[in-house]
Amino acid sequence: MNPNDDLCELERQQCIRDEEHRMKVEKNKHRATVLRSDGLKLDVNFYLSPYANEHSGKELILDILNSGSAFLPAEDVNTGAIYFINTDNIMYLEISERDLEEETLLSREKRVQVELTNHETLDMSFFIEMPEERSRVSDYLNFTPQFIYLCGKEKDMIVNKTYVFSVKDL
Repeated sequence: MNPNDDLCELERQQCIRDEEHRMKVEKNKHRATVLRSDGLKLDVNFYLSPYANEHSGKELILDILNSGSAFLPAEDVNTGAIYFINTDNIMYLEISERDLEEETLLSREKRVQVELTNHETLDMSFFIEMPEERSRVSDYLNFTPQFIYLCGKEKDMIVNKTYVFSVKDL
């Protein structure tokens, strides 16, 4: 075997790795606990883009949940397995770090009590990013996408409105 052949093969493999790296879309992991519609919880990492499509800044978990995709890839934190999660069967996500746009945090905050279909009650708040004439809780609930972001003292949640039984303005 010719030593030059080995060198050519190594160079070819390096070129393939370089090309794969250039084609790879950079993503950031963002951890969340998913509560499934059957009540089971799963700790996962979602893969988010450093740039959002619909607003300035990074992509948020709320962005991918409201993207219209029926299935989202997520990595099981414990096993490393990749799942494609059916968004219709997500009751809510728990996240330990606030994951909102900076501009959203400047909006009016509204305290609410949310009762879910599993009888769980959440005392939390959301930011109303709507004109003054459409700033009631009912307006917010009726004009926002399927998943809404709720802010809490210890953790935040992203709730699927399908599993909301009622909301009380506090």
